[in-house]
Amino acid sequence: MRFTIVPPYDPKIEKEYCCVPAVLQMIQERRNLRFASQDEIGYQLGLIVPKDKMNLFSTARTGPMPENGWGTQTRKNEYSIGNYFTQNGLPLKVDIFVPLDIDDISRFIIHNLMNNNDMIICYNSRVLFGDGDCEHVSLLQEFDAENGKVTIIDPAIGVPKVRKAELSNLIEALGSQATNNLYGLWIVSGTER
Repeated sequence: MRFTIVPPYDPKIEKEYCCVPAVLQMIQERRNLRFASQDEIGYQLGLIVPKDKMNLFSTARTGPMPENGWGTQTRKNEYSIGNYFTQNGLPLKVDIFVPLDIDDISRFIIHNLMNNNDMIICYNSRVLFGDGDCEHVSLLQEFDAENGKVTIIDPAIGVPKVRKAELSNLIEALGSQATNNLYGLWIVSGTER
């Protein structure tokens, strides 16, 4: 049986260093919520880019490369996704789950898809697909429980936007030591207005 997010995502291509802003745009669009440019969302999420790339952004920060690389700084409270939702009056919240804390990941995914919750996956793209960044985010759009495959919407530049993977391989990529302490499943759900 297949479990799918409804309506499905309209895939977007990330601007360099903006995978998190790109997935937030897709979530907000799917939920019929207004959204800003990836530059603006990124700035609110602490986007930091190399000095030689500043000219590509309408607004961004530069400085020494952070420990976890260029991009957003969502692990810091002031740049967290939860804070972004609050600051922009969006009726959403985010909860982070690591695979080790989930008893039955298949059931967990099915439950969230059936409840129309968005699932951002923070994973090692090199482990899962053999390309991309060690620390990357995408969206889980569908789970086929019969064959154990997931459908992922990947905003990365130069890759297919809709990608398939074995759930077991995704779990491995979610738990890779190459990713930061935010690896795992970030569940975005609605809040009461």
